[in-house]
Amino acid sequence: MHDVETRIEDHARTPPRGRRWLFTAIAAALGAGAAGAYAYFIGCNGTCPLTSSVWTASVYGSVVGALVGWPGRREAA
Repeated sequence: MHDVETRIEDHARTPPRGRRWLFTAIAAALGAGAAGAYAYFIGCNGTCPLTSSVWTASVYGSVVGALVGWPGRREAA
């Protein structure tokens, strides 16, 4: 009976799976927007591989944002 109570408590503390992936998608979108804005307003003129194109910077920014927002492992209680 104790195992069932522990699982119920763990489930109550864990956000739903969809919410964790939504956070990852939002982080990727924010990363893409920030990198694209940086490349557009501050970036260089063709010599920098990451900021020479707004599209390239946005792709790299979305990958970094997704990695930052990726759901980690749950900590044991």
